[in-house]
Amino acid sequence: MIGDEPEGGPLRRFLADYHRLRVEEGFASDHPAFARQLPFRDATGRNAAVWRVRALHYLVMRAALALRPSGQRILDVGAGNGWLARRLAGTHRVTAIDVDATSAGLGAIDDPRVHRVRGELEALPLRDETFDVVIAAASLHYAVDLAAALGELARVLRPTGILLIADSPVYPDGLARHRAWLRTLEYYGSLGAAHLARRYHGLTRAELDGAGRFHFVTLSPGLGTLRGMVGRWRAGAHGPRMPVLLGRKLPRPGE
Repeated sequence: MIGDEPEGGPLRRFLADYHRLRVEEGFASDHPAFARQLPFRDATGRNAAVWRVRALHYLVMRAALALRPSGQRILDVGAGNGWLARRLAGTHRVTAIDVDATSAGLGAIDDPRVHRVRGELEALPLRDETFDVVIAAASLHYAVDLAAALGELARVLRPTGILLIADSPVYPDGLARHRAWLRTLEYYGSLGAAHLARRYHGLTRAELDGAGRFHFVTLSPGLGTLRGMVGRWRAGAHGPRMPVLLGRKLPRPGE
């Protein structure tokens, strides 16, 4: 694996508390079978509805990839325990990158076909124009600086490359996102880990398009669980969606 472990401080604290809470929520497990069975089976049995939606989104992404040649170089950003990287490694050359290289993150990937790299979204330790496809599945909303992250994703993509985004909350406007962030802050605070909210930011379509690095089209408007649909109904037009977006890399001015 390329990349050193974080040396402590805020990042190590974030990783420790994030893993603790995800285990408590049932979105992570120290059992090796958990990641291998995703997204089609939730071994914890606690978030089956969420994983059914993610499985459908995975199939949407696979359909998009089927239109491209096999053997493409794919970067899975914010790969976590690597369930997606494993699924793609049978037909593509896959690199998984995440800030967490412990046994809860990249260390859980036991597939030799997957190349593992530790790094952050805003400063990818990768060469320019290396990948044909970048996938951000349930990860882009953890970018501290979204514009910088999109710039890095564009930098490592080849000119004809695409970016697939899935399972990140996209809000209709910045106010709706801020209100949701306040609820997130309250939730993490109630669990003794308010600092986690600093790395959790919903997205808006306006800022994704406004960054000027990609032209996005919607592959799926965002399937959801019954609980999520009720939440959106209660929030009216202000609730988030979890769309699957395909972004085509735009040339920089002067290119």
